[in-house]
Amino acid sequence: MRKILWLVFIGAFVAWQPAAAQTATPWIEKGAALEQQGIYAEAVKAYTKAIELDPGSADAYLKRGTARFSAKKTACTEALGDLTEAIRLAPKNAEAYYRRGIINYYLINNEQGRKDMEAAAALGHTGAREWLRKTENSGTEASDKAVLQKRPVVYFAHDRADIKTSYHILLEAIGTGMIAKPQASIVASGHADSTGTEEYNQDLSLRRATAVKEYLVKNWSVSPQRIAVKAYGESMPVGSNNTEEGRAANRRVEITGISGE
Repeated sequence: MRKILWLVFIGAFVAWQPAAAQTATPWIEKGAALEQQGIYAEAVKAYTKAIELDPGSADAYLKRGTARFSAKKTACTEALGDLTEAIRLAPKNAEAYYRRGIINYYLINNEQGRKDMEAAAALGHTGAREWLRKTENSGTEASDKAVLQKRPVVYFAHDRADIKTSYHILLEAIGTGMIAKPQASIVASGHADSTGTEEYNQDLSLRRATAVKEYLVKNWSVSPQRIAVKAYGESMPVGSNNTEEGRAANRRVEITGISGE
């Protein structure tokens, strides 16, 4: 009798396993639908639920990593973790290599970014092949704006030059990357909105860029000589200074790599 009950239990358990995994699919589909609507934070939640139901789903990790990066650029470390896990689970997933390559380039980890792109291209990813073709033609890795339109950016509150804690993860990734590549140098370019005088905004943008430099020097022991600082004041807006949203976009420091990458 006990043997029969045990066999019934085993049969029920085996039958349950695929069903549990299958319940992840609706959550992945829900996340994809939310992404299409640009609701990335909720998409991340849906993919997280899918992973809870099926921890072996490479697709769920891939999609969550992509959504995390789209939702919040400061979440790039978590996004890299998801994409790396997707690659571990599915070593021939070209899209995972491609997405991880984009984030590595974003973090100025150009050597690893190129390796990811080459892996994706070798697996047949057309986007990665196009990326490599354009960077080879331009003779540069990450500065080709037609390929990589976004760069690490730290945004600031109105009339402030202190770094928000939400950007510590982003700067941590950049600092770690610079330690790993001792020859790499970056430029921190400060900007401001048009509130206040032109002279004041020029100084404010300089203080913002200097704050980013000092953070990396203090917390990651990066040599000051490896971080150039530039200040553009209100001269290079990326948004309209007539709206709060536009002014918020203009209060920023952009970080770019310049050599030894």
